[in-house]
Amino acid sequence: MKKIAIDMMGSDNGPLVLLDACKSYLKDHEDVSFLLFGDEKILKEATSGIDRIEVRGTESIIPMEIKPLDFLRSKDSSMYQALAAVKSKEADAVVSAGSTGGFLTGATILLRNIPGVLRAGLCSPFPTKVKGKGTVILDVGANNYNTAEEVYQYAIMGRIYAKSVLGMEDPGTWVLSNGTEEGKGTDEVVGAYKLMKENASLNFKGNVEARNVLDGTHDVVVTPGYAGNIFLKSSEGMASMMNEMIKASFKRNLLTKIGYLFSSKGFKEMKTIMDYRRFGGAILLGINGVVVKAHGNSNEYAFYNAISVADTMIEKNIIDQIQQEFNHD
Repeated sequence: MKKIAIDMMGSDNGPLVLLDACKSYLKDHEDVSFLLFGDEKILKEATSGIDRIEVRGTESIIPMEIKPLDFLRSKDSSMYQALAAVKSKEADAVVSAGSTGGFLTGATILLRNIPGVLRAGLCSPFPTKVKGKGTVILDVGANNYNTAEEVYQYAIMGRIYAKSVLGMEDPGTWVLSNGTEEGKGTDEVVGAYKLMKENASLNFKGNVEARNVLDGTHDVVVTPGYAGNIFLKSSEGMASMMNEMIKASFKRNLLTKIGYLFSSKGFKEMKTIMDYRRFGGAILLGINGVVVKAHGNSNEYAFYNAISVADTMIEKNIIDQIQQEFNHD
């Protein structure tokens, strides 16, 4: 029986939406149980009579921004306790839709890096224009600065994730840069390029520009966290803007509304392909534990998928795979 710790507090939509996702997941998966951390009164009342759920009451919620020392003082918070359950091996994974900064800080402090991993990176699958095909990108914001060696290690970990969790047979790897030619980019990007080029097992393909990352032909793309976070937020903003513009264009008059009736199937399919919620959440790779960060405004569908990511990572023993790779090195 796999046990997943859930930080039930701090999300935009409140604990009951997350709980709906947990209940749905239990119905579909008989080999999973949950350890829920949060408001004891609300959670116990809402889970009465449900098997495979244990509630642990907590007193506080980690704020959006928190310093490391303040996190260590917040031992009565739902996020701290959920992470501590993984550290003590009481749980096999942890999922949270709370503070991203607090979650990354807490995971790094409590669980620590896998030996040999210089710095953990936040990994996220992105939808592409090819139906059913995702692109794995890391780091998308765990760090503001990375060295060439750290970016190189992201390629190793990202490739393991792409093979194990997404089922890619021999994923190619690229470096995000401002040009496809060798030598383009910042010092850390140029340095990572050289290191990746020397490792034949990475199936390294070279640089990729941001405009081509989501064309469906790039499997794993690595980048320092600052650039990765800008790419993440720019992509989300562009997708949102395009969605609003398309809606507005079809509402102009009667003819455009009729046109939508004939093209609605195609637009619905596009919306499904570009829906980030189907990927569930981002994964902190390089940490001694399965750590999944769901989007702060996750609805039931998105949080269900975040749980699914954690479940699959446990099933595929991805932490052991990364440990073996870096012990080998």
